[in-house]
Amino acid sequence: MELVRELGTYERYKIGKNGGDEKSELKIITMFLFKTSESKLKPIDPENPEARWVDKDKVSDLLTHPKDKEFFSEIMKEI
Repeated sequence: MELVRELGTYERYKIGKNGGDEKSELKIITMFLFKTSESKLKPIDPENPEARWVDKDKVSDLLTHPKDKEFFSEIMKEI
């Protein structure tokens, strides 16, 4: 895997069980762009057991937090 560059940093609250913001935890999220020749994903985090490759035009459809969608829409043209 090769680091291409940092895409940016933003803040948001974690998603609560009701789908709204859980204001007890503010997250600072930094995104990076990598490239790889790997095709098989092997997640090891038990709290995030699924990983899949997604066409960049379909990423926003899968994101659930509005700030994640906003960030991705801003950087999509750069990737």
